[in-house]
Amino acid sequence: MFGKSLIFALSLSLIPLIAMADDKKEGKLAKALEKYEKTGKVERCVQLTRIYSSRVIDDNNILFIMKGKKAYLNNLPHRCPRLGFEKSFSYNLSINQLCNVDIITVFDSTSRIQGPSCGLGKFIEYKKKPKLVKAAN
Repeated sequence: MFGKSLIFALSLSLIPLIAMADDKKEGKLAKALEKYEKTGKVERCVQLTRIYSSRVIDDNNILFIMKGKKAYLNNLPHRCPRLGFEKSFSYNLSINQLCNVDIITVFDSTSRIQGPSCGLGKFIEYKKKPKLVKAAN
């Protein structure tokens, strides 16, 4: 009986730590998206030639900055271990599109070996917010 209550008490003590980690993760994502607003469009694929850069937010999210005023957030369907730490990945494609059925592989920059491979999710479209012009006094 004592063992079960100790395990229960220990598991309850971990809840605040899990909540803090989730808050930190949400904060990183919010900061990455602060210059953008959601359009409501979701795409299965994006053209490789339109991708300007990519920014790994954490183990679950990659922001693809496009040429022009768009960006796509890819929320991976499953956590991709070490992606948020390494912040780099590779992919092999047979067509000129990156799609939600494609696999990325985490690239370990220190050992130069491949890390885990993970599936992409759908691409959620964002557009850049208009810049606010300050009024002259």
